[in-house]
Parts: sequence; C-alpha cells; structure tokens
Amino acid sequence: MTLRKLVVFLGIALMVFGPVTVGCSENSSESGSGGKPAVANLDGAEAFRKALADAGSGLVVVDFYADWCAPCRKLSPMLDELARKYPDKAVFYRVNVDQNEDLIRVYRITGIPHVIFFRNSQAVHAIIGAQDKDAYVSALQRL
Repeated sequence: MTLRKLVVFLGIALMVFGPVTVGCSENSSESGSGGKPAVANLDGAEAFRKALADAGSGLVVVDFYADWCAPCRKLSPMLDELARKYPDKAVFYRVNVDQNEDLIRVYRITGIPHVIFFRNSQAVHAIIGAQDKDAYVSALQRL
C-alpha cells in the first residue's frame, strides 16, 4: 500500500470511527531506577520548546509515535533501553502524533515512527521508520 493510500485510509477511518487510543495508559516508560521515566512524554508545543531549550547544547532524541502504530510499539522498548544506557549522551522524549498535530506540521512528520535528534533546539538528524538498534546507537555516538 502506498503512503498516499495509507494516509487516505487513515483519514477516512478517523472520520468514520473518530480518534481511538489503543494501548496502555501509562505516560512514560519506567527505567527501573526508582520509577523515574527512561523516556518522558511531551505534550504540547510549549512543553516541547521548553524541553529543547532546557537541554541547551545537549543532544535531545524525540520519538514521534502513535499508540496504534505497531512499528512504534516495537521501537519503544529499544529507545527505553538506549535512554537507560546513554543517560549522559542524550535526553529522550516521546511525542504522540495524535495529540500534537501542531508539532507534526512544524517538523513535517509524514510517517511514524519518526525519531529526530536535536542539538541547540535544531534538528540535526532523523531516522524514519523502525530501524535496528545499531542505527540509533550510531547516531548517538556520531552526534
């Protein structure tokens, strides 16, 4: 199925059935160290801008995802693992595309999962689609 057909199909499904959230209701993944989230959720443009600004020149990794997206659900535990393994290398966040349409337009997210790496509040690298762990580790080490 082409991307265009998929987008049309999803648009029709949303019009017919309305927005549906499938999956767990937790807002973040647990890191195992006192319940602190390994990857925190960001909701809204203001929270997003603040997270990027707070990181300064540090690397920020943002996973644009949806609860209904199977590749996103596959990627999620891998990003949790990388967040725990590389806490000094980057700060990790998730943004739900269904709840943050303004950010989707700004960053031109056309497919998910879509992971963007930011430095100084600027996008410096992106990985579209679920890739193997080496792609994300390589980006973390290179950036």
